[in-house]
Amino acid sequence: MNKLIALEGFSADSVALPMGAAPGLVLAPSLHTEIRPLAACADIRAAWADLASRALEPNPFFEPEFALAAAQHLVAFRRVDVILVWQGASTAAQRRLVGLLPCFPRRGLFVAERLTGLSDLRILNGAPLLDRRLGEAALEAILTARHGRNLAQGGLVLREIDLAGPAATALLKLSGKLGLGVSQRHSTLPPARAADTTEIAALQQALARQGKVRLVEAASRIQIRDAVELVLALEASGPRARAGAAVLQDTREAGFVRVMTRSFARNGQCRIGLLMLDERPIAGAIVLGRAPHGWLYLSAQDEAYAPFEPERLLLARMRKEAPARPILQRGGAGSDGAAMGELDLAPAATRTPKHLAARARDALRRGGFRLRRAGAAG
Repeated sequence: MNKLIALEGFSADSVALPMGAAPGLVLAPSLHTEIRPLAACADIRAAWADLASRALEPNPFFEPEFALAAAQHLVAFRRVDVILVWQGASTAAQRRLVGLLPCFPRRGLFVAERLTGLSDLRILNGAPLLDRRLGEAALEAILTARHGRNLAQGGLVLREIDLAGPAATALLKLSGKLGLGVSQRHSTLPPARAADTTEIAALQQALARQGKVRLVEAASRIQIRDAVELVLALEASGPRARAGAAVLQDTREAGFVRVMTRSFARNGQCRIGLLMLDERPIAGAIVLGRAPHGWLYLSAQDEAYAPFEPERLLLARMRKEAPARPILQRGGAGSDGAAMGELDLAPAATRTPKHLAARARDALRRGGFRLRRAGAAG
């Protein structure tokens, strides 16, 4: 059963509050924190979307269009918790959401010593949503609130975050005030291939000998719906399908992508580009996010034209068509040219067995290995 944990002198060991009863922990004259399962956040969608529209660092992957669709369709997101920071009491008519961080709950014997922001291969940016005026106060609320038994305390780990972005900058500033040590680790992913104008022009000329080449971008919601299916079909005919990893090979994944893109299309945050050769789509890309930045979520090409690199050509054409809307990629640079990576805020390091076990567990989780539960059959 979905439950809320309200934070004001209550222990999560003894009190589980029903949905809607959220007195909250008062961390400033008007800031309160609340913890909910991600799947139980549909009723705050309007407040959540409002926060996203005034976020210090826009992040489509933590917006309701993405996160609620993931919780609905993807098993991995169903046990995610969300820390909410509210301005104003729960009974106030004008209370506003000023901070939101999806995070991993503590599970099993090997538990994290620090609060860990949600990370997943589908999530290309791990920055929390923070009100642009109250971002630092909201972060302090998240870091200093008592989270109960389900969430770790004493620091924060955020993965795939712009290390020079506004959220990271606010965290670094706050770390000194709270006495937290800071470590940064740059992404180990290979950098996205830069667009060489000479190479792009040569590829364009070579492909033009095969027929008329043009860029088509879906405009209406119906066009976006249909264009998504074309991109998924292209992906399903390529190497990802041969590896069993194409979206259309998993009904849950396909349902998530369809619902998520249609939800983003309603507020203009889904950009779909198709590279056409005569009347045939030979490459497609799905870009998510509000202006000025967008994130490349999925792209694919017709393998019959692989020597012409139509996927690379498509992204170059889309960037040229809208130079004021950069398309960010996994492994590429952040919004201001800084590499993406992991930000770890922690109290003074210790070498107790408990801390060492937690670090080992985190390393195993990142490597995709799961320890068997004690007492499991075998």
